[in-house]
Amino acid sequence: MKNEEKRLRDVQALAYHVTDAIHLNPMRRSEQDLKTAVDQLSRAVGILSDSSRCISLDEVEEKVNKAYQLIVKRNHSNKKMKIK
Repeated sequence: MKNEEKRLRDVQALAYHVTDAIHLNPMRRSEQDLKTAVDQLSRAVGILSDSSRCISLDEVEEKVNKAYQLIVKRNHSNKKMKIK
């Protein structure tokens, strides 16, 4: 049980990181990237809130990680690139 709680806390932290990166970072992002990230996060919430089926923590982690990779990781790689 402790392991699942830790995984949920980690997923929550990633989701917060993604939303903070979207709202607090003035960097312009493509509309498609934002839509995809929001879609992944909302699907993760949908999985967690669906009482008619068994919750798959793996699926939730996958959705949140995709949003994280799209918004946060891509942002860091763009910052490192220097255009001359």
